[in-house]
Amino acid sequence: MIIPVIRTTTISPFRSWVPNWLKVVVALTILIPVLLVNGAYTGSNIDISSYLGVISEDINMAYYASSVGMAVAYLVIPKIKPLATAKTIILVVLLFQVLLSLICAETDYIEVIIVCSFFIGYFKAFSMIETINILMPALSPSGTRNEFYAKFYPITLICGQLSLVLTAELAYLYNWQYMYYFMILMLLVAIIAVVVCMSFARRLVRIPFRDIDWLSFFLVSVCFMAIVYVATYGKTKDWFSSTSIIIATILIPLTGWMFIRRQFSDAPFLDMSVLKNRNSVTVYLLSFVLMFYASFSILISSYTTNVLRLDSTHMNELYLYMIPGFLVGGVICYYWFVREIRMAWLIFMGFACFTISLALLYFMITPAGLYEDLYLLMFLRGVGMLVLFVAFAIYGIYGLSPKQLIYNAFFMISARSALAPAIGASVLTNWLYRLQQKNVSILSEGVDMQNALVGSQFTTSVNTALSQGWSLEDAQRIATNALYQKIQIQAVTVSIKTIAGWMLILGIFLLVCIVLYFLQFKPVRLMKMGNDMSG
Repeated sequence: MIIPVIRTTTISPFRSWVPNWLKVVVALTILIPVLLVNGAYTGSNIDISSYLGVISEDINMAYYASSVGMAVAYLVIPKIKPLATAKTIILVVLLFQVLLSLICAETDYIEVIIVCSFFIGYFKAFSMIETINILMPALSPSGTRNEFYAKFYPITLICGQLSLVLTAELAYLYNWQYMYYFMILMLLVAIIAVVVCMSFARRLVRIPFRDIDWLSFFLVSVCFMAIVYVATYGKTKDWFSSTSIIIATILIPLTGWMFIRRQFSDAPFLDMSVLKNRNSVTVYLLSFVLMFYASFSILISSYTTNVLRLDSTHMNELYLYMIPGFLVGGVICYYWFVREIRMAWLIFMGFACFTISLALLYFMITPAGLYEDLYLLMFLRGVGMLVLFVAFAIYGIYGLSPKQLIYNAFFMISARSALAPAIGASVLTNWLYRLQQKNVSILSEGVDMQNALVGSQFTTSVNTALSQGWSLEDAQRIATNALYQKIQIQAVTVSIKTIAGWMLILGIFLLVCIVLYFLQFKPVRLMKMGNDMSG
């Protein structure tokens, strides 16, 4: 995620007796639950959908809604931040997140969870800005973004992966609601730390309702939510056979055009001049590509579930092997910072790690594959993601003025966190589904008793079932199902290899384009933080 920091004062928000080390502890006490909290946790997707009687797409919609809320929050932050103290902002947003988490745990309606997820993401943006302001001096003594991001992004990405495993374990051992209760407890601890350690400043808090363009806020929110809705529910609702999909599709260009049109007024809600910066636009596009590549976890999930027959707990634990990748990626980025190597090579390295991981996926998956074969693949995926997050955070702001940085965060989060994951997952899910149906049909053509291998396996399965006491009719049905399962496994494996192959070709082509494009421009090496930080 993109973390901008706006400094409006140099006065410390802490009480005079609080030492520097305790300030860092308090900031982390706030940051960790803020990173973990969400309206819907994909790690307990099956448990939530079973309890509420909804489909998995509903849980995904709520998860993406949180990212949309976080993106649009960066349009409101410049209006709110100068009018309230850090303590006030943190306390208010933490209390709202406690309330929203409690609602999500107690409600039986997925629509309520989706709305709460949007506002949890919205409030998350405010609290993160304040905590980053506190952590900057400790994490980056040099005062550069390079050093800060190399140390900060491993924390954020590791928390994201731990959230998956933690929610799966709590859902398995207790109930899916316990993740919400656990987060409420962590948020309350953070609130106590803020009350005890942060100072109270007398400042009249005035919410600038008139200064905020609420129509623009509504239009961009509807536009993004409509995009996520179409991408998430398209396959489930059979695309344009559904009236709701048609309405959402119409809303996308309509609300998008109305929002953009309002930004060319005398008092725009969003500074569109950011899009004039070549570096920024390049990073937005590459960030979208990055998260599309990251969506190949859909292929890994399908492989582990349908071929290796693993449960959701083991599947989520596989993501833990990205954590060493995050740590190694942070070390690589810090070395890049010390050596002052140009960012273009860091971007190349990041996409190279993704390309190699796709190559491993292509060559390693087989119907008789092993769970352990995926460890190195996930490690490289972690390295690539961390490296690219840092590189894009630095490269994308080169040439922007301090006032444009907060709006750069809006565009970056919109492209990378709000839209790309939903669209990438939709493309790969539909692609995999259609290839699987096609391959099942092709593989089934030669499955009959005239095929000696098929006939032998069928007869063996029938005899085995008869020896177990099944009737002849039931034994034949069991043998037929066994053959169909083998066909399904083969079809899934072939489909995954096909998609991975095409993505591998695209990855190699992208690496060539990166070398040819970036090396023709002036190198970007170090970026100072200044009075406003984003990435």
